[in-house]
Formats: sequence, C-alpha cells, structure tokens
Amino acid sequence: MNLGYLSQVRSGGKQYIYLTEYCGIQPFSSKTEKHIFSFGSSQIALLKMKRWYRKFEKEFPEELSEAGYSKEDLKIWIKTLETGITKNGRVFQFEKKKRA
Repeated sequence: MNLGYLSQVRSGGKQYIYLTEYCGIQPFSSKTEKHIFSFGSSQIALLKMKRWYRKFEKEFPEELSEAGYSKEDLKIWIKTLETGITKNGRVFQFEKKKRA
C-alpha cells in the first residue's frame, strides 16, 4: 500500500500538482514529506492523468509503476482533481483550466 497523496505548490501565480509521500523526520531537515513526482501545472495535470488512464500500459510513467503505483491510484488522483475532495474527504483546492 502506497502512502502517496496529491499536494500543490503555488509559485509565480501558478499552481503545480505533485505526488507527495510521508517520509517522517529526516536528519538535518524539518520536512516530513517529499515530492516524488511532478504532474506539472494544474492547467495540464488533469489532462495528462486522463490520457495516462486511457493508455495506461503504454504511457503511465515507469517511475510511478516502479514505486508501486497503479491504475487504481491514478483513478483516485483523477477523482480528487475532478471533485476537489480527496479519498479521505479533505478539500483539495484545484484550479481547473479556464475556458476562453
């Protein structure tokens, strides 16, 4: 079972989506989590994930597969971004792509 969850970082007026894992207290650092994968800006993250879901065998990032993440995990991440609610019921502030 993986303990990864989606997180966000705002920088330069943009929102970036990451897969983050809890890593506990590390020597010489006060951080208890680390970003293990970047999905990019919120403008493309959901589109990228949906494409991976449709073409899972060919396009899902190898590093995520090797870390033990599956199509089911991807489905959960997509749902989180679409609904703004995590699988644990927490609110996830996601800026959907603005239509012109």
